[in-house]
Amino acid sequence: MIVFILAATLLTILAAGLVVVPLIRPLRSSLPPARWAALFACLVLVGGSVGLYLKFSNWSWQRNPGVASPESPIVALIHHLARDPRDLDAWLRLGKSYVVVQEYPLAVRAFQHADRLSDGRSPAALIGEAEALILIRDSSLAGRAGRLIERALVLDPNSPKALFFGAAEAMRRGDLTLARARFARLLAMNPPPDVRTVLKQEIAAIDAKIGAKRPQVSGKSSKPTRS
Repeated sequence: MIVFILAATLLTILAAGLVVVPLIRPLRSSLPPARWAALFACLVLVGGSVGLYLKFSNWSWQRNPGVASPESPIVALIHHLARDPRDLDAWLRLGKSYVVVQEYPLAVRAFQHADRLSDGRSPAALIGEAEALILIRDSSLAGRAGRLIERALVLDPNSPKALFFGAAEAMRRGDLTLARARFARLLAMNPPPDVRTVLKQEIAAIDAKIGAKRPQVSGKSSKPTRS
C-alpha cells in the first residue's frame, strides 16, 4: 500500500506540474503569469484526486484499529504467550480473536500452533483452523479445510459447528446420505427455531435428491402367460 501511495503522489505532482508550469511561465512572453489560476488548478488536482480516492476506494484506513493498541486483548494474549508459549487455551483464544478482527491468516497460524500443542487432539483447534481457511477461501471446504473438519468429527462427533461444516463438505462430495445424517444429528440437538427451520429445509432438499436418484418401479403387474 505504501508503494501505491508513493506512486500515486508522484503521478499527481507530475499532472499538477503539466498544468501549473504553463500558467506560471506562459509560452507567449506578452501574457502575464497566472499565479492564482495555477494555485487553483493545483488545489483542484491534488484535492480532487485525494477526495475521489477516499470516496471510491475500498481500502479501510482504520483497518482493525484495536489490534495494535496496548489495550487490545490480542496484544495481551501475545504478551502472555511470550511468557507461557504452551498455554493451549490462550492460543485458541488468540485464534478466535484474530477471526473477530478478520485477520484470517494469523488466525490459521494460531490454531495450527494450538493443534501442534495438543498433538492433534483438540477439536477446537481443528475447527478454528478450518473456519479461518474457509473465510480466506470464500466459503470453500475443498482441500485442507474439509480434512480438518473430518478429523474434528472423529474427536468430537457431537460438535455442532463440525457437524454443520461436515454436512456441507459431504454434500460437496455428493455423499447425500452422510450429509443427511449429520444434519439430522444437528436437528436432534434442539437448536434455536431459526436454525431448526434451516436444517429441516436442508434435510427435505436432500430427501428430494435421494428420491430422484432411486429407480422408478413400474406400477403395471405382468400377466402370466397361458400355456
